[in-house]
Amino acid sequence: MQSVGFINLPTWQAELQKILTRLGREDLLRIPVLGCENVEKPWVAFETGDFFAAVDSGIHFAGSVSLKRLPDTVITTDAELAISRLLNGDYQKTFFSAAVGGIFAFLRTIADDYAVGRPDKLFVQNDSIAGYILSKMEATGKTLEEASHEAQWESIAIGNPSQSLHGIVTRNRLVLQIASVFGLITRPESIKTLGINTLSSEDVATAGELGCSIRLLGLAQLDSGQLRAVVEPCLIPSTYLLAQARAGSEIIYLLTDSGDAHVYSGPGSSYETQVRGILSDLEPCFSERKQQINIYDGTVEDFADSFYLRFSMVNMNDTLAQILQLFNRAGVEIDKIHQPTRQVSRETPEATRQSLVLITGKTQRNVIEAILVQISDQIKLASVHACLRFIRRA
Repeated sequence: MQSVGFINLPTWQAELQKILTRLGREDLLRIPVLGCENVEKPWVAFETGDFFAAVDSGIHFAGSVSLKRLPDTVITTDAELAISRLLNGDYQKTFFSAAVGGIFAFLRTIADDYAVGRPDKLFVQNDSIAGYILSKMEATGKTLEEASHEAQWESIAIGNPSQSLHGIVTRNRLVLQIASVFGLITRPESIKTLGINTLSSEDVATAGELGCSIRLLGLAQLDSGQLRAVVEPCLIPSTYLLAQARAGSEIIYLLTDSGDAHVYSGPGSSYETQVRGILSDLEPCFSERKQQINIYDGTVEDFADSFYLRFSMVNMNDTLAQILQLFNRAGVEIDKIHQPTRQVSRETPEATRQSLVLITGKTQRNVIEAILVQISDQIKLASVHACLRFIRRA
């Protein structure tokens, strides 16, 4: 343990000391800290030369300033740093359990050759902040803005939740989960990512009418060497375990190539889960056994799924007929038409418009988006308000 040091300490140093003490790791209260001002006792800051002479494995917390030099081995809570190192081929000396959220323990199980079988497809709700906001909108009818403020008020979201709302947290963690499960690292920008930053409470309510919930999911599959992955808000039946995860927790649903399903739910990311992730990496940090992670240079493909589309229309019958004609020409089936329950004042201009939801058959998102462009260009009496992936069956 003499070769371990903190590359930096988080702003919550006092809480870190309490957690380490409670977990019986007081020894980590005496390891070196790299040249950091305002280091709280009993930690002691070392100058750069002295630190790197004594330390070859560094514990790194996200949120610090950019560092010009790192030890050979890094244990980090920062997903972006971990991804960067893996893309540089440093998988043998990069440990990132603390960067993937509260489900890191199950990822260890998946990596075992005999524990669950060969992974086929992942469904993950890996951002507890986004999960809390969506659950709050669903349970209370709050708007996205109101639910986001409540997440901050309840200290679920510390600081600005923008990266959670835009799907960046989900995407970066999915990249690392793909690395852990499939042994492949891909560039984050190669994964199509849509967040919940424009989600309307009307769609949350309509999903409820359809017996569904909306969750921000990461999906990934490796099929004959072809990687498929996407991050976006999805409609899923409310009976699914993915929809029932406690607000603020995280959940992973894994299908194996033999057809078995495995589900694990863990606590959301917190100070303690970060520390536990770091501690879980300390022992393998000193062992020779490490899963190989290869760089994936191919194109990351999309999945074929059904889609939920919400329109507002004037002159319902004629306008709907024109819309259905465009879907028919593109070879996309319409499985369901639903008119949401919505009270609109007759005194408002919106009274002349009617809201309608279409549920499509399975197709690719790029096909749907091409049809929506045609609708926007050719059918002036229809407006598209939402396009969400609909996962009917895991």
